[in-house]
Amino acid sequence: MSTKPVFQRGVNFTAERPDVYGTPGAIKQLERLPGYGINAISLVPYGFTRAGTPMVRLPGPGSWERDEGLIELGQRAHELDMFVLLKPQIWVGGGAGSFPGSLDFPVAADREAWFASYAMFVDHYAALATRMKADLYCVGTEFVKLSAHEKQWRSLIARARQKTSAPLTYAATQGPEFETLAFWDALDYIGLNNYYPLPDTLDASGVVAKVAAVQKKYRKPVVLTEAGYASLEAPHKAPWDETPRKVSLEDQSRCYEAIFQAFYKQPWFMGMYWWKVGTNGYGGPTDGSHTPWGKPAMEVVKKWYRSGGR
Repeated sequence: MSTKPVFQRGVNFTAERPDVYGTPGAIKQLERLPGYGINAISLVPYGFTRAGTPMVRLPGPGSWERDEGLIELGQRAHELDMFVLLKPQIWVGGGAGSFPGSLDFPVAADREAWFASYAMFVDHYAALATRMKADLYCVGTEFVKLSAHEKQWRSLIARARQKTSAPLTYAATQGPEFETLAFWDALDYIGLNNYYPLPDTLDASGVVAKVAAVQKKYRKPVVLTEAGYASLEAPHKAPWDETPRKVSLEDQSRCYEAIFQAFYKQPWFMGMYWWKVGTNGYGGPTDGSHTPWGKPAMEVVKKWYRSGGR
C-alpha cells in the first residue's frame, strides 16, 4: 500500500469474459498497461440488489470478480509498481437498470434495512482492501438518492476505517450528487465519476469550475474515479450514453484530449481512471463502446500519461 500521495494515471480495469479476474489472460492484459504510462488501476467487483428489495448480495463462487482473483491482480499490479483502487459497485436488477442511482427507499424501515445490508458489503471489501494492500478504497458509487442520508454514510465510513487503513473515497455522479454531497469531509479524496456533458467546443473549463468549487470547500484532493466517452458520434453531449449510432473514434479521442487539457495540471487534481479497459482486451476500430483500447483515445492516454509532466 502506498504511504504517500500518488498522482494516479489510471484506468478502470474490469473483468470481461473469458479472461475474468485471476486468469492468465487478465494478468497478461494488466502487464500491457504500464507501456501506456498507466501507474494505477481500479478493480471493480460487483455485488447485487433488486429494485425495491432492501438487501445487498455479495458475489457468489462463480463471480467474474472473485476475491482470490482480486488479490492476485492486486499483487501483480503492486509488483509492477502500480497503485490499486478497490472500487466495489452494485448491480441493480429487477427492471431498474444496472445503475445504483435508481435505488430509493422512502419507507424508513426499508431504508435502514438496506443500509444494514450494504454495511456488510462495505465491511467485506474493506477487509479485502487490507488483504490486498489496496492503496485506496471506495465506499460507494453513484447512490444518487441514498447518498443524501448523511448519518448512515458517516457510519459506513467509520466502519470502513475499522477494517482498513487504506485512504477512502466515494465515487459521486456528476451534477447535484457530486456538488452537494455532505460527507466529503469524512473522506480522504473527493471522487467524481465525470460524465458531465461538454459544449460543442469541448471546452471543459465549466466542468473544472464545478469541481474546483467542491474542492475549495472541503480542501481534499480530487480524483476522477471514472471518466469516459463512447467512441460514437458526439459523445460529449451525453458521455454516459452508448445508444447505437455511427462509430467515431476521432470524437472520442478529442473528448479525452479536452479532459486532459482541462484537469491534468490543476494543483488539487490527483488523477483519473478512464472507463474502461477490459481484462479480455476488447475494443478496436469497429467498437463503439466506452473502452479506449485499440483506438486513438488510447494514444491520447499514452501521450499524457508518459509525457504530461505528472
